[in-house]
Amino acid sequence: MGEAGGPLVPGYEVLGVLGQGGFGVVYRARQLAVGREVALKVDNRVLVSDRDRRRFMREVTSAGALSGHPHVADVYDAGVLPDGRPYMVLELCPNGSLADRLRDGGPLGPREVRDIGVKIADALAAAHAVGVLHRDVKPANILVNSYGMVALSDFGLATMPGQGGAERGEVSVTRESLTPAYAPPEAFDLTEPTAAGDVYALSATLYALLRGRPPRFPDSGVVNIAAIMALHRLPIPEIPGVPAAFTAVLRHGMAADPALRIRTAAELRDALAALPAYGTAGHGARSAVPPPPPGRLPPGGPPQGPRREAAPAIPPRTGMSRQSIVFAVIAAVFALLLTAGIAALALG
Repeated sequence: MGEAGGPLVPGYEVLGVLGQGGFGVVYRARQLAVGREVALKVDNRVLVSDRDRRRFMREVTSAGALSGHPHVADVYDAGVLPDGRPYMVLELCPNGSLADRLRDGGPLGPREVRDIGVKIADALAAAHAVGVLHRDVKPANILVNSYGMVALSDFGLATMPGQGGAERGEVSVTRESLTPAYAPPEAFDLTEPTAAGDVYALSATLYALLRGRPPRFPDSGVVNIAAIMALHRLPIPEIPGVPAAFTAVLRHGMAADPALRIRTAAELRDALAALPAYGTAGHGARSAVPPPPPGRLPPGGPPQGPRREAAPAIPPRTGMSRQSIVFAVIAAVFALLLTAGIAALALG
């Protein structure tokens, strides 16, 4: 069932188009068996060769292996249409991507970007643990689901090196399939992919969310692979209003030499999580004095509370109180009268 022009996929009703690109169209659809709305991704290319079929199966297998992770878009179903086009049924993320947010609202604040980085780095760490490399991390591939949670999606370029998922020569992608602004330098040389490539891409993505543009992007705004490759030789600039410690972590994740880069997605996640919990009011929102890293105390011992002025000391009491003096006078008068009375009786 489907709307006019939509694909006829058994068990699904197509409701409309969510988005489209060079590789396919994503439809909003309803899964009739359970009555839930889903994203139906239909590839434009027909699977006519064994290579195409293997590539599609790698995407399905890679994404399916991570279904259940809270920050990976779930895969519900997959198949091939009668005309040879493959399709996948995915978790619906109706709030768009982080690329949409960046385009519509500008840069995000340090605290939100830090939290996004921790979650997506954890998703990548889970992927790497089962042998899956994403290879296309970018703002457009981080979606926001109906609960406001970020989810990594689009494993179309994913690979599982060393697990028989691709024949020799199929592991590397072509330069045309790369997203130049987020791809690591070694990808342009078509070297074998590693987990360090995903670390670079996520670091570049977080940098773009903070600054509003990728770390290495021509001033003209025109994507040119040669220009971006030249920019890899230049230092990564600071971001106004973003704490230097945050930028330093991202620089480490984007080191041009993979050997000098943060080695794993798990290490990047931990480095981001160790950053202070910056404020929420956009750029520059941070605590006046960031807390020390966990397990360490600042110089001089544990932090002290605000100092209180010492209360003035109460001087010791000297002499007699006023009430004691009164009683003493009365007693003296009484004693005098008593003495006078006794003397009078004696004289009498």
